[in-house]
Amino acid sequence: MSLRTWLIRAASVLAAAISVSASPALADDFNWKQAQGQTVRVLLNSHPWQETLEKRIPEFEALTGIKVEVSSLAEATFWDRVTLGLSSNEPPFDVFMLSPNQTGYTGYQNGWIEPLDGYIKDASKTDAAYDFEDIYKYTVDGFRLPTADGKVYGIPISLETYMIFYRTDLFAEQGIDVSALGTVDDWLGALEKVNAAYKDKGIAAVSIRGQDPTMPDELLAAVNNYWGDRPFMAQRMFYFDENWKPRFTDPAVMKGFELWAKLLNFGPPGVENFTWYEVSNTFAQGRAATIWFDASVFAGMLNDPKQSTVVGKVGYAAVPKTETGHGTTHWGWGLGMTAKSPVKDAAWLFIQWATSKESDLDTGKATFGPVRASTWAALGGTFPPEFTKAADESFKISVPGYMYFDGAREVADRIIDAVMRLKAGEDPDAVMGQLNDQAAKIVEANHLKK
Repeated sequence: MSLRTWLIRAASVLAAAISVSASPALADDFNWKQAQGQTVRVLLNSHPWQETLEKRIPEFEALTGIKVEVSSLAEATFWDRVTLGLSSNEPPFDVFMLSPNQTGYTGYQNGWIEPLDGYIKDASKTDAAYDFEDIYKYTVDGFRLPTADGKVYGIPISLETYMIFYRTDLFAEQGIDVSALGTVDDWLGALEKVNAAYKDKGIAAVSIRGQDPTMPDELLAAVNNYWGDRPFMAQRMFYFDENWKPRFTDPAVMKGFELWAKLLNFGPPGVENFTWYEVSNTFAQGRAATIWFDASVFAGMLNDPKQSTVVGKVGYAAVPKTETGHGTTHWGWGLGMTAKSPVKDAAWLFIQWATSKESDLDTGKATFGPVRASTWAALGGTFPPEFTKAADESFKISVPGYMYFDGAREVADRIIDAVMRLKAGEDPDAVMGQLNDQAAKIVEANHLKK
């Protein structure tokens, strides 16, 4: 089955989801006490998945007799802690939230991450009720390294596609019919109107990521939206051809970067430094009219009265077409195990429990991005219909947003710099030409050039 076919089928399940009974209980004959008395150290990124799971950890401790020590960090700190921890002789954690792109690839290359295939297939280590095949195959494949045919180095915990959120009340006040906004240019015209009406009232037209290390992941969605039907190499995305020749001066790539810079200029003061938290919180607190090219999992927070002041006023839309294409990207978190963990069996029990059908049913309510077919069948009908429709449309035009190769992190840093320069009004041809030259040098320094 092709990726595009799977996405369409997965989205169809989402859109046509039906209510089913709760997932089956854990198998009675599985020995969950086989590692009792041990301690598992878990490093998590602040995330709706993390917030939901942490509340249930006492259940795991009672089930297994394993003590769990959790550290939850803001994303900027989390990335540094993961890299430092994985590279140390004695990592300070056994289980961690895994990124399927550069972090996972670097860990794989250096032998820092434990492959999980042996645990999954071992009936003495994995409950028969776990049903690994229930997790969407192409979500799992994002954690196979070095290619989708490789070993599994992480178990998916959330799936997100990049879309648009907007304030239904503000758009209605301005007489803007979102269903009539068929193109990016249509949306930009609407943003001009919204900006003029609400900027002086402390409401920005756009909330969007700035100099955040993760921003290039979302930027891939903007570029894909201009790319069209031309092929590209998955691990290099749109930025390098088969001979490692950089393509940052390609018109589609340039337009994606320029669009991001335009959207930043519709943002509130300080948007240049926005991470996912500032993006979502600014909108949730009523200080922005839209979120652009960001995670569908935000829907959980935006619909939570404890975190959001705009509950009931949130609209959802797939990214609109451009003159050359129509697409977005998707991404997901997983759980991985350090290769040097001294308590691997206990660590696997935790990963298995945290990614089980029961856990995914619970965390999926918070993330709006579960990873199991059974969970979508159970929960799809409970999400706002407008969200379900927008997510359905988004997955149908989505490709995986993973870019990993030697030097990818350095390229990503140069990408961020280029976007900020474009926002400041520098000449696009000059900025993108320099980025192209920088990327070529990074390729050569990493001996990737054929």
